[in-house]
Amino acid sequence: MRTIHSLILGSIALLVSASLYAESPTEIYQRRVIPLLQAPAGSSCAECHLQGVKLTDFLSTDPKETFAALRARGWIDANRPTESKILQFIAKKPEKSTELMNQVRRAEVEAITAWIQASLADPDSLNTPLPKLDDLKLDEKLIQHARRDQVVSRFVDVIWSQFERCANCHSPDRNSKQVEKHGEQISWIVPNSPEETLQLLEERKLIDLDHPVDSMLRKKGLGLEDHGGGSKFPKDGQTDREWNKFLTDYAAVKKARYTSSSELPNFASIRTWRNGLHLRIKDLPNFTAGQYAVIRIRRILPDGNVAEEAVAIGEGRASKEGTSWSTTLMLLEPPQLRQTEQAVPWATLMPDGRYQIEWIVVDDSNQPIEKLLALPAMKIAVIDSLWKAGHSNAKTISYSEFQ
Repeated sequence: MRTIHSLILGSIALLVSASLYAESPTEIYQRRVIPLLQAPAGSSCAECHLQGVKLTDFLSTDPKETFAALRARGWIDANRPTESKILQFIAKKPEKSTELMNQVRRAEVEAITAWIQASLADPDSLNTPLPKLDDLKLDEKLIQHARRDQVVSRFVDVIWSQFERCANCHSPDRNSKQVEKHGEQISWIVPNSPEETLQLLEERKLIDLDHPVDSMLRKKGLGLEDHGGGSKFPKDGQTDREWNKFLTDYAAVKKARYTSSSELPNFASIRTWRNGLHLRIKDLPNFTAGQYAVIRIRRILPDGNVAEEAVAIGEGRASKEGTSWSTTLMLLEPPQLRQTEQAVPWATLMPDGRYQIEWIVVDDSNQPIEKLLALPAMKIAVIDSLWKAGHSNAKTISYSEFQ
């Protein structure tokens, strides 16, 4: 009996001791959460957000103040604390994550969960007045704009979509001869990975975050810097303006230059994709060197009628002699897929067949693609079939073939 009595008394003593010495929410926060806020590895937020979101934006050094702010925002679930929004946000991760960030994420979830649970059982924490929701440094539209997946999506739409013209020299799955001649540094495209390609472009200093308009990626594409591939698109044309816009926007996000969503640029609403078909028009009469011109291509239907919507567009400037003009075709999204997130079946947009080529000289190259597509045709030619992709397989048409 005396032994059982001793065990009961010992158990009671342990329970009393545990209740007396259990960590308070403040102690948990100081011991487990604050070190995460100060960690040199940064917070897991940076994996998805390039600007505007990090743990220190929402978690201060004051645990009660932080608890009240998270409750006011609706990011703490008092009934199901482990399902609180703040924990759900932290638990999200990109498709490709590093082991270091996985460890950081687990530590953040475990520490903040323990602190939330302790705070919900603490009267002082629960009685802290809730603040007004004015703590966000950036508005939600800007925070969304700076998400890594949104940045990569814009990179795909604007620049990655045009890399067909660059791949033969700069993609390791095609450029073995170029690598033998110039070395591995010539490869800056990571096949099938636009996100890794964007990162590599920055690491190789091909994107200049301080002076984005002077980025080597753009200057080489324009032929303003020594470039064995020559000029890939005309200066101040549609492609150049969109590339400039992306590079400037990317630098602003990476350097945290934006303060409001009112500063965000508007990108072209019609997405394009280079298909590698080169077109050259020769024997231009009385044409000014450097004159900007575009061509539109419409499909000729089996009944002989011409489709209302163009399937491709090309832009370029006349040669120094003013006698020829060339371009690489950009495929256009079908109208039903514009303004959507649906994947575009690029290979089916321009099947073999007969096409009408429409020639348009543009006095002002600063025209958005929507206006270029609406301009009246000045001359028209017809081709009976498509040709092979590649600069060496360029289709050449004499200006005299246009009516």
